[in-house]
Amino acid sequence: MKNKLLLLFLALLPLFSMAQNEDLELWSSIKFSKKINAKLRFELEEQVRWADSISVYKKNYTDIGFRYKPFKRHSLSTNLRLINKADNDKHLRAHIDLSSDIDVKKLSLILKQRIRIQQSWDELGAIDKTYFRSKWGVEVKTNFITPYIAHEFYWKLDQQTNLDQQRSTIGVAWDMSDDIKTKLFLRKENEINKKNPDKLSIIGIGARYKF
Repeated sequence: MKNKLLLLFLALLPLFSMAQNEDLELWSSIKFSKKINAKLRFELEEQVRWADSISVYKKNYTDIGFRYKPFKRHSLSTNLRLINKADNDKHLRAHIDLSSDIDVKKLSLILKQRIRIQQSWDELGAIDKTYFRSKWGVEVKTNFITPYIAHEFYWKLDQQTNLDQQRSTIGVAWDMSDDIKTKLFLRKENEINKKNPDKLSIIGIGARYKF
């Protein structure tokens, strides 16, 4: 069963090829997760993004937050993000996540679900955008690496709530040690319900250190 799932994972890779009218970005991140007690963690993440076929610096952000895990399969987190763009524009973003997962042991799968409420402010402190985001994912458990796929929808909340954007991701994660986990992923992002939607292909690399 594991081999069949891995073959399915590889078969999906061609769907993530880049079209000629899409930009290519590189997202690189490092995350630190500090255990406060059995149920609470403090988390700090730094990410840098490069655009225009990975030739131009686009922005970076610093994200701080707390993750509360009252049950083994459920967690609640709240985060504040400071975003610095290449043109020196700075703005804030806050979000609240509710995450759950199910371990399907017979199939060696972990099913994941996350919902997010997201609010951003511009550099003058005025409310910019509000989103409701829903994400699902599937991980394949193996002895060496963890392949995964995920899909996410964005609903923009304003005078008229509408489906605004979607993301599809395929990637692999692996443990370098008991405390360090790394990931590599490919992502497709595009706007919805627009005549000329923006489309984006993303290569992502990241590392997380738990202590």
